[in-house]
Amino acid sequence: MRKRKPGKAKSILNAVIIAVAALVTAVIADDKKEIPDHSAFDACQACHAEKHAMWESTGHGKAVRLVAVNQQGATDCGGCHSPRSNEAKQSDTAVAGAQNAGPHKISCLACHARQKTEYDHRLLVDPEQICSVCHMQRPIFWGLGAKGITDLRNFHSGVPCVSCHMTEGNHRMKVLRPDDPGLTEKRLDTCTACHKDNNREARVRQLNEYQLTYDENMAPLLADVKAIDEALKKKPNLLNADLRSKLADVKANLSLMEKDGSRGFHNFVFMLEVTANAASDLKKIKAAVK
Repeated sequence: MRKRKPGKAKSILNAVIIAVAALVTAVIADDKKEIPDHSAFDACQACHAEKHAMWESTGHGKAVRLVAVNQQGATDCGGCHSPRSNEAKQSDTAVAGAQNAGPHKISCLACHARQKTEYDHRLLVDPEQICSVCHMQRPIFWGLGAKGITDLRNFHSGVPCVSCHMTEGNHRMKVLRPDDPGLTEKRLDTCTACHKDNNREARVRQLNEYQLTYDENMAPLLADVKAIDEALKKKPNLLNADLRSKLADVKANLSLMEKDGSRGFHNFVFMLEVTANAASDLKKIKAAVK
């Protein structure tokens, strides 16, 4: 049997590789031609008009629509994605520098694939992880992430985000409070959809208690932090290393609570522990800056 020279075999292999690469490139190019401009939200709307309308009414839809219209990064991207976001929200201003962001083409395909996947509704990832790709509240549910505080899970810790934020399977991402004026006797609110006792008045009282307690706990702590920062601007050496470390932890923990956005509802026990520890540390720090 005649043996093929190694050099010739290598040439044939290279030719095959080039041909396959060209074919793959052609397929990808074709595939790209099929992908519509998702920034305009036209792709899915034709078949999913109702869900599209729901999506447009949400913060997701409004944020993306700004980008699609302007063909540039939304002017307040930093409102969510900057470490200064809380400061900006308090002063009702946008975070500077976001204008340099590139265009974002986020649409239904941010969560759903065009083809069938291993998950229901063609989700790109596990439903319990889909929200966590962008939203960082899951550690709050688990009672994690606060400095100096151990795992403090609560009865909502194992609940997927969509159970509350997609009540009735809608895409408004809105929690239907038991006191929502749009509810009827037959229409279940988010709480009652899970808690079958249907006692809306009790749920409202509980929600109000959680959020009022959050407000009452957080307001004086944030005021203390602001006063301490003002004192340190005038006299930077008022605190020793230990107290500076405590102050940094307090700020990080309070920021965690603010970024969560639920005003204590996601994990009430965790919020109580965070604010109690902050109050204790701030008491020591205030004594040092007087």
